[in-house]
Amino acid sequence: MIYFDYEARYLWFWLAGSILCLLLWLRAWFKRNHRAGLVFPSQRLHGYGIKLGWRAKVAHFPLVLRLLSFVFIFMALARPQVPQDETAEVEGIDIVVAMDVSGSMSSIDISEEALIEQQNKGLTPDNRFQVAVKVIKDFIQSRQYDRVSLVVFGKEAFLQFPLTLDYGVMLKILDQMELGDVNGEGTAIGNALAMSLARLQESEAKSRLVILLTDGEDRGSNVAPRQVAELSKEKGIPVFPILVGSEAQSWQPSNMVDIYTGQRSYQAVENQVNPQLLKEIAKTTGGQYYRATDSESLSHDFQDILDSFEKSRLVDYAVAERTELFPYFIWAALLTIMLELLLSTLVLRRYP
Repeated sequence: MIYFDYEARYLWFWLAGSILCLLLWLRAWFKRNHRAGLVFPSQRLHGYGIKLGWRAKVAHFPLVLRLLSFVFIFMALARPQVPQDETAEVEGIDIVVAMDVSGSMSSIDISEEALIEQQNKGLTPDNRFQVAVKVIKDFIQSRQYDRVSLVVFGKEAFLQFPLTLDYGVMLKILDQMELGDVNGEGTAIGNALAMSLARLQESEAKSRLVILLTDGEDRGSNVAPRQVAELSKEKGIPVFPILVGSEAQSWQPSNMVDIYTGQRSYQAVENQVNPQLLKEIAKTTGGQYYRATDSESLSHDFQDILDSFEKSRLVDYAVAERTELFPYFIWAALLTIMLELLLSTLVLRRYP
């Protein structure tokens, strides 16, 4: 089956019709206003048994070739395509990313020496929230057929955007996100998991999963994370928890700013995490627990989850790989134009 680009098809259809009507009008106008220099009664020649030669019979063949070349050009501009049956099956996963935006996500996971070095250079190191946003943006830009949803949580959980393939909208929303948009006085992991499961409730994809991105232990949830994990197991939705942040102490920005350098001061804080809870969630749901200490390891964890997960097969001819046929019509148009020129200038040349 041959497909055409819809916008190009309608545009060039009307353009082709207009040009063909214009050509027919010009031909009629030319015949009416340009008479031959030598006129003879050709109809009477038949009465004397004189027959027209083969050149006279094919005298209008160049015009036919010219019109045919226009048809080939318009067909090429309409972008005819043939879908490849072997690539019509498209891989797709429904993914919900639950991202922690609590106050502790403002911490910076670098050594004291690296922090001082960046401050001396006038640089501000990225905190956990900024690192997570960059990795999620790279992750979304690497997707092609996967639907992605984002749930953010602090003291409460909120849906940032539902399952969608509109990656452009996702990236714009991520660019506008700031730490502090959500009350960060808590880490409601149970609420975030419950909302993530609700997003996948009506999903018809064969492969569904939740990526839980957090740097702390559960605080302030209205529903126990282990209870939600059991529900996720029943629905066949694995959860892949990623614990972000270094195992050692991290640096929390303070409200004090150096009056001479303009640099914000940081204070060392101990990381309060509960990896055991995240490991239990992963084990219960059939997922896998990860520990990310920097942006590179976090990005690697995202990719590892997708590589190890079974991808659903969705038939979607709209996004299937297709073979473009327009080059064949371009070559056909060139050949007919060349043949028309050769016949007009050599074999069927008109005099005068």
